[in-house]
Amino acid sequence: MRPRRAYCVSRDDGLRGVVADALATAGLTVEHRTELPLSHEIDEDVAVIVVDRATREVAGAALCQLAAPVVIVGDDLDDDGLITLMLEAPVSHLVGDPRARDLGVTSKKLATGDVFGLEKYLAAGTHVRERVLVSDGERQFAIDEVCAWADAIGARRPLQHRLRSVVDELLMNALREPSSGGRRAVLRWASDGATLAVSVGDGLGALRQRDVIDHVRRARHERGRPRTTSASGGAGLGLYLVLANVASMIVNIAPGERTEVVCLFELARPSRRGAIPSAMRSLHVFAAS
Repeated sequence: MRPRRAYCVSRDDGLRGVVADALATAGLTVEHRTELPLSHEIDEDVAVIVVDRATREVAGAALCQLAAPVVIVGDDLDDDGLITLMLEAPVSHLVGDPRARDLGVTSKKLATGDVFGLEKYLAAGTHVRERVLVSDGERQFAIDEVCAWADAIGARRPLQHRLRSVVDELLMNALREPSSGGRRAVLRWASDGATLAVSVGDGLGALRQRDVIDHVRRARHERGRPRTTSASGGAGLGLYLVLANVASMIVNIAPGERTEVVCLFELARPSRRGAIPSAMRSLHVFAAS
């Protein structure tokens, strides 16, 4: 049986209600606390522990000792303390706005272990397009196809530019190294009218949470002017550019088998000029069970 319980640690009654409603969509019952649960209270039935920014600031490194996934809500990546905590599991999830669909989706993924697929972030029934690439020579055609589609559905020109950059970088990284069956990248994209989602999957499963968070830190400190070194390499720069151009990024990993990077763009909200990377409102690293 999969975990069916969750803790919400907050003193904010309004936030508690929002979190309870979101976790109910994942079939979880919520116990509200004002302090972190003790170690003996966290058993295999606990799917997730949701904490707010105030709790995160007080608890600090104690969050890293919890034996269940931690989702931080109402926080942002402009805080060095948060970035430091997110270098390793279990602090693997940031949801900037707990009222967004993201919190319910995240909780359900953690409760079920079913983590792959961009469909989870879109309205039910949304049509998803897909293309499989086996060589770098196919990359430009695939990018043009996605951007032509985005133009056809009315995506703004600045969003199209960011989408082009993100798809290019994700495909380059996926096609750089051969997997056990040869180089193969699965590009998928869709929109439900409010959110535009794109994902690229490969057969490596080599990306780590620390890789992702290290480049969040770089993007914040360097403010859109990445300094590439021989140590960081091209893949680091690619991840940096992806993080700098999306509203949300979700990394799904089956270690040694498969990686899927999902990027979300908001169609209705105009981009904030120069807002790199603090415009990114949610960040997740999931490990498949």
